[in-house]
Amino acid sequence: MLKKDDMEIDVKSRLQEWRSAISQHLHNPSFDAEPVYLSEPMSYALKAEGKMLRPALCLAAAEAVGGDWEEAVAVGTALEIFHTFTLVHDDIMDGDELRRGIPTLHKAFGDNRALLSGDTLLLYVYQLLVDVDESIFHQVFRVFNDGAMDVCKGQGWDMEFESSELVEPQEYEMMIDLKTGALIKLACHLGGIIGGGSDTAIEALSRFGLLLGRAFQMQDDLLEVTSSAATMGKSLGSDVLNEKKTWIWIDLKSRLSEAELLEWQTVQNGGQLEDHHRDQVKQWMIDHGTIQRAHELIESWISEADALISSSLFKNNAMLKALSDIILNRQN
Repeated sequence: MLKKDDMEIDVKSRLQEWRSAISQHLHNPSFDAEPVYLSEPMSYALKAEGKMLRPALCLAAAEAVGGDWEEAVAVGTALEIFHTFTLVHDDIMDGDELRRGIPTLHKAFGDNRALLSGDTLLLYVYQLLVDVDESIFHQVFRVFNDGAMDVCKGQGWDMEFESSELVEPQEYEMMIDLKTGALIKLACHLGGIIGGGSDTAIEALSRFGLLLGRAFQMQDDLLEVTSSAATMGKSLGSDVLNEKKTWIWIDLKSRLSEAELLEWQTVQNGGQLEDHHRDQVKQWMIDHGTIQRAHELIESWISEADALISSSLFKNNAMLKALSDIILNRQN
């Protein structure tokens, strides 16, 4: 039996192997080199690699049901490119200037080139899906398209919430189940299909992915306040300054005193969130128990997710569990 340290090394080694397999596709895309107006920003977006959580989950899900993870690489790549497409448009909508440690696409190339290259990345995703084995193509395509539509609906709800005076916690949960959870759910679902899993196993994988998506987004919301731009590799503070209706902000604002609300209104009127303002918001979240309650929710979702993949339906769930642990403990 592997010792804990050996298991950690094995997980890191496997993740690096998977990352390399996906990177080969991202760094050697098959789209045309001309016009440069289009291909240059597309290549820029793909080379700014993220954590590759979604393709890793796809490969891990295929392996968990007894399939060969290498068979899932093409679809895993499509998932990563679709995720990149969503970030391009999300950054334009939010006006963010930093993503994955470098200037956002619209900041580097302007809004017009960013929009066009983002749209083309989406079309490139569907070109990759055409290569899926004919026996499962229709199922993969239908599931992928449904998941992609859910992600767009989630972004729509997110933008709509910005102009809403009151958003309930359950409404926020519904939104993140679409915006964030749908793509992570999709990765697990597609991996189960490619790996030849039973309908019951695929259903469990989908639920597993949805719960991971909730946990991932809640962590992201917390890190917006508690981390730094250098650690996260993206702009921070805009969500807090704009009172984006995240679970943690909904929870905190309902508990702030009149004096604290007045102090926050003064910060907002200044139009810029300085580090000491973020520190103040963080302290309020500590004092009012928001951070503790958020962590308890994250742990409950991860616990339920892990229970789903602990049945005899799964032949090798080690990497799925490792990835859920990474989400639970992530710092960026």
